[in-house]
Amino acid sequence: MGEPSVILEGIESPAMVDLLYSTVHGAGRVMSRSQAAGKIRRFNVWECNDRRGCAYRAPKGQQLAGGERVSCPDHPDGRLLKRVVLEQVRPGKIDFAQVRTGLDGRGIELRGGAADEAPEAYKRLDDVLDAHADTIRIKHTLTPIGVAMAGADVFDPFKD
Repeated sequence: MGEPSVILEGIESPAMVDLLYSTVHGAGRVMSRSQAAGKIRRFNVWECNDRRGCAYRAPKGQQLAGGERVSCPDHPDGRLLKRVVLEQVRPGKIDFAQVRTGLDGRGIELRGGAADEAPEAYKRLDDVLDAHADTIRIKHTLTPIGVAMAGADVFDPFKD
């Protein structure tokens, strides 16, 4: 997120044999996703869909009464809509507002994303490339102008 990327080429070296002719495919994390973003609890709520600002939310576990969906007491002809709510249970180590400000200041547009993917959650690319210097040749360095990622409110069952 906002950091340069590189296109690499492996070079023949004794170390490459030890690495089974493989090379780096990412910088690697320095903190877990929950350390970076904190602990977030996600749950579903059923809210009134009235567009005039009704704040009714069905009590937890009472969205259905006798198999029928409960309606808003103030708007019985309306429907309740399911909405996903994210609640910060424990703060993370990364201030994502500060990350966004930093990216903006560098002219990088960010769409989506969250603290768990912030540059501070990863090892520095230069350090990783230096550690593998005898097995790679950098062909191109790419400087980001924009980053598009799923947002924090998007559920991803495959995140590690």
